[in-house]
Amino acid sequence: MKPISLFFSVIFTILIAGLYSFKPFNEGVVLVKDVLKETNEFRKSNGLKNLVMSEELNAIAQKHSIDMASGKSKFGHDGFDNRNVFAKKSIPSMMSFAENVALDARSAQGVLDLWKNSDGHRRNLLGSYQYIGIGIAKDKRGRIFYTQVFAG
Repeated sequence: MKPISLFFSVIFTILIAGLYSFKPFNEGVVLVKDVLKETNEFRKSNGLKNLVMSEELNAIAQKHSIDMASGKSKFGHDGFDNRNVFAKKSIPSMMSFAENVALDARSAQGVLDLWKNSDGHRRNLLGSYQYIGIGIAKDKRGRIFYTQVFAG
């Protein structure tokens, strides 16, 4: 099996396992679309091009959100270097990679407001990237974990 095929098989298996570990989070699909929309509107208002959603980057971001929601990883950027390596395998031309995480915003606008008001997160939102991945998971207590990854 080719390394890239193995990579996606592992990610797919992890995502499926994660889906069975949590209560259904039907709003997550809508939130992902809304976060993409809000992110691109913010970029456009700053004279930047829209980011393109990448399913491979979505898988990377989703795994991190699931890991945080399940307690496998603490809230934050633990494992960032590994996500960077996986992203590089998905997008070989990638020259830069960044990540935003957030906890417990109740809407796409709410999470974007958090990120826009933080210098580092804002820099990522307005960075010279082409692709984005978004992952959202809810823990057993109802807290929502967000991950955005950017590649360019």
